[in-house]
Amino acid sequence: MTTPLIDRLEALGVLQAVDAALGRLLAVKSADAGEALGVAAALVSAALARGHSCLPLAALHDFAADLAIDAEAKLPPRLPTVETVRAALSASSLVARDVTAAAALVFDAEERIYLRRYYVYEQTVAEALRARLADSSLAGDIAHIDPPALRAALAQPAAARSRSDDLDQRIAVLLALRSRFLIISGGPGSGKTTTVLRLLSLIVETAPMRGAPPPRIALAAPTGKAAARLSETLRARAGDADSAIPTAAATVHRLLGLNPSSGRARFDRRNPLPYDLVVIDEASMLDLALAARLCEALAPPTRLILLGDRDQLAAVEAGRVFGALSHAAGDTAGYSPGLAQWLENSLLENVDVAAAPNALADAYVELRGNHRFTAQSAIGRLAVALRRGDVENALSVLYEGRNEALMLPVTAAELTQRTAAEIAPGYAELAGAADADAAFAVADRFRLLCALREGPFGARALNAEVERELRRRSGAGADEWYAGRLVIVGGNDYRLGLFNGDIGVALPSGTDGALEVWFRNADGSLRALPPLVLSACEPAYALTVHKAQGSEFDEVAVVLPERESRVLTRELVYTAVTRARKKVRLWASADILAKAMARSTQRWSGLAAALTR
Repeated sequence: MTTPLIDRLEALGVLQAVDAALGRLLAVKSADAGEALGVAAALVSAALARGHSCLPLAALHDFAADLAIDAEAKLPPRLPTVETVRAALSASSLVARDVTAAAALVFDAEERIYLRRYYVYEQTVAEALRARLADSSLAGDIAHIDPPALRAALAQPAAARSRSDDLDQRIAVLLALRSRFLIISGGPGSGKTTTVLRLLSLIVETAPMRGAPPPRIALAAPTGKAAARLSETLRARAGDADSAIPTAAATVHRLLGLNPSSGRARFDRRNPLPYDLVVIDEASMLDLALAARLCEALAPPTRLILLGDRDQLAAVEAGRVFGALSHAAGDTAGYSPGLAQWLENSLLENVDVAAAPNALADAYVELRGNHRFTAQSAIGRLAVALRRGDVENALSVLYEGRNEALMLPVTAAELTQRTAAEIAPGYAELAGAADADAAFAVADRFRLLCALREGPFGARALNAEVERELRRRSGAGADEWYAGRLVIVGGNDYRLGLFNGDIGVALPSGTDGALEVWFRNADGSLRALPPLVLSACEPAYALTVHKAQGSEFDEVAVVLPERESRVLTRELVYTAVTRARKKVRLWASADILAKAMARSTQRWSGLAAALTR
């Protein structure tokens, strides 16, 4: 069977080769349906590459049109109609309605089209979370602790607890006591880490009251950088916290014992993780496939807490697990009547009752406070405007001329000149650092953050410009390492114990002057490796915003391109700006910023619907 339509879409650049190949395969296997099934399969594959876990049938034509716009092509006029695709999907033996039948595609009751593997991932996560939402056994255990005892435990001074005792944090702590699944969302400075320390402390303290042993707790994050930062924060704030509370976090890959060559994990459904409670920080970076592996590895009684910022960028890979769950839960203001009453009795505070309660909303807390930025802070006000899509207020903050947040439109030529003249000299200080600790302190002062990886406004070009200047200053050749070279690991290397996103800095050895590349371990210690063993490293003076998630810097310069791009979204700019602790420079035009803020990330998924219906 020939596939002229799929061939034409590939030739136009609307479909990539891998999408077209899948489409042809299914079209040939279902020749009686014409090309309709193959076109649908190819578009679902393309949707996965855009971060969606499925493709709603109703969106099929609009999605194809979006692909054509990006390819600067005109769609052929004879795409199969929605009715034709529906009939092909419903009649084909290659398409199932659920996971009970082995098939290439799944066409579910809500007319979402999935590659079967991603439908299985979604159902795995949904089933694991649904079981935890339905489990009320912990609530029964907590019922034996009277409200005054809970209030006393909440009020007890402890080094792990913040002076700020706001209602959102206390609700999160109490929900963690009685829930096997909890979502905590909050922006920078909202107290997420403090809240986690408080709830872990209270869970440990109340275990004897419930007749339970000290819980076994694991902390993890999707990337090495995020795990290291969580560990660093926990060590700084833990003080005299109970020894049952860990202060070192692992990557989710390391937690699961994932083998990159075989794809197998040490911990899975047959051999679950040996923990009573698992906390995942920066959960917005958790993609659907990894979330499914994590859920498979949890024993039925294990509690799961997801911690993140629902307004940040989603994972690079398919799925927006944290964002989808947070938005679905957060759209229901308040809690079910029984839970609200228990919280009021425990806190002696008024708690909102939801008009249309659901189990997911009862497992959600949004931390609305901000302990990093004052009400007058330009970065704080800019972040609020970005989160709301309020272009007028965002531009007002940037046009105030305050040094904390500035906007400067630049051309490609001006950006190159500024990078060499203004940015590179700051990074040159790395070469003179007394030791690795000092070098990392210098590195954390500033970072270039780019929306794109490629092109004149992309991280690759700006890294090359910084390296060109630093090599000139050091006298290093084009392929040589040099003192002060800042690098980022591009993949997981279990042999070396390095993970995607780990940051290293090259410094001369104190013995023979040979260069060593220093990395910070999850426990805060430092170790050095010879440059020759590092094959998957690249410069880290400029990072894509995705790579910078989980990091913070005193100052950031955010680079947006001159031309509009689909990657420019409200979430991307918000994520970039909120990496800054003290100062942000936005190198972009007002027009591009406005267009980015008008575009919000949309990822098709059936996960939230499965947990709220």
